Amino acid sequence: MTDKRVAIVTGGTRGIGADISLALAQNGGIVFSVYRSNDERALEFKKQLKGASSESDIIRADIATKAGVDAVVERVVSNFGRIDILVNNAGILDFAFVEDMEEELLDSMLSVNFKSQFLMIKACVKHMKKNKFGRILNASSISSALADVGLVGYGASKAAVNMLTKICAAELAPYAITVNAYAPGIIHTDMTDGMIRERGHLQVKQVPLNRFGEGKEVAALVKFLASEEAGYITGEIIGIDGGMLKVQNPYRAHEYVKSRLNVK
Repeated sequence: MTDKRVAIVTGGTRGIGADISLALAQNGGIVFSVYRSNDERALEFKKQLKGASSESDIIRADIATKAGVDAVVERVVSNFGRIDILVNNAGILDFAFVEDMEEELLDSMLSVNFKSQFLMIKACVKHMKKNKFGRILNASSISSALADVGLVGYGASKAAVNMLTKICAAELAPYAITVNAYAPGIIHTDMTDGMIRERGHLQVKQVPLNRFGEGKEVAALVKFLASEEAGYITGEIIGIDGGMLKVQNPYRAHEYVKSRLNVK
């Protein structure tokens, strides 16, 4: 048993999830970073995680299934007797036009991106209720609100996450459990690297800050939302996208500034 905050981070050993896991561990928490298949990457990350918090660990599980979720929760609770923070970060991204999309791909995206969040919340809530404290953070995306060709499965799954977040925020508020979602724009990770190489030069023009985000910036937001100080924030879908959804044609501002600087 422990008095420290205990967190579960799904998809927590690589990309944004790894940054979130480290941020929570470095903040004094005990973190269990869940992964599905890449043992080599996970074991490499485990060294970093243990360096930040010796009691933290990694867990291999398929959290798109109830059996996988139950195994994760049982291990965490058996070791430390509590769950305070749940970060539903696991997700997959793939491109397919409706005409080409196979049913298996659609099922996979809905299961990993949405169903796993539902199952994890359902399994963790009873443990959060015991301590009358809980912080649930769900990974949404700008694609939940901004329709993008080739992303019908991904966009639909993230839109479902937004609704899950809002409804759970109301249902769990009586137990002092807050539920929020973070909605990244284009964050440079291994999952988005191919997309950025292919069309990043076009997409960056739609970002007012004129750059792509970093995983550590998302982690900083999640760390705050998981804190005691964020206790009056719930039901929010918070964008972390460099302003991407706020205005059209932001690149024109950069062109204007450059033209002004060139004026003698």
